Amino acid sequence: MVELSDEELIQRTRAGDRRAYGELVERYRAAVVRRAQAILHDPGAAEDAAQEAFVRAYTYLDSYDGRFRLYTWLARIVTNVCLSQLSAHQWQMLPLERAFLLPADSLAADDPELAALASERVRALQAAVAGLPMKYRDVLILRYWHDLAYEDIAQLTAQSLGAVKTQLRRARLLLAEKLRVQSLGYEWG
Repeated sequence: MVELSDEELIQRTRAGDRRAYGELVERYRAAVVRRAQAILHDPGAAEDAAQEAFVRAYTYLDSYDGRFRLYTWLARIVTNVCLSQLSAHQWQMLPLERAFLLPADSLAADDPELAALASERVRALQAAVAGLPMKYRDVLILRYWHDLAYEDIAQLTAQSLGAVKTQLRRARLLLAEKLRVQSLGYEWG
């Protein structure tokens, strides 16, 4: 197709031109997949989420408000699809990824002693996170492992934005305390 605007492609799609929608998909596919990948951290799941998002967008295209950018609408749809997938797969039980826990992995590969210390650090952090109360562990994993925005966490957990921010703050404080206690080898009180 000749370089048509998003609005023209949407009008043609609404009129029954499926090729016009195919052009929109091609135009936004990479950005939608990147958004899904940022949330899911799984290329295969991101592709599936993007495909489902485009199907939903096609189904609900009549509800699209042309005053807003199409990508903003598509990003919201793919985010909702991803959050649904995370919820359906009980995201709170996912293990923490090594790359998140140990950014200096390449240094550890060159030094066996450093590798052993790094492995111990990973185990300590995993144990500390696993020992947090569920409501704190859940928001911490969603924020730092899945890299979700506060608003997305609030939506997924059906809480207010303020509650999510408070829980994240408390989770970080509890985690810091647990790690301090582990490093000292005893607990006060």
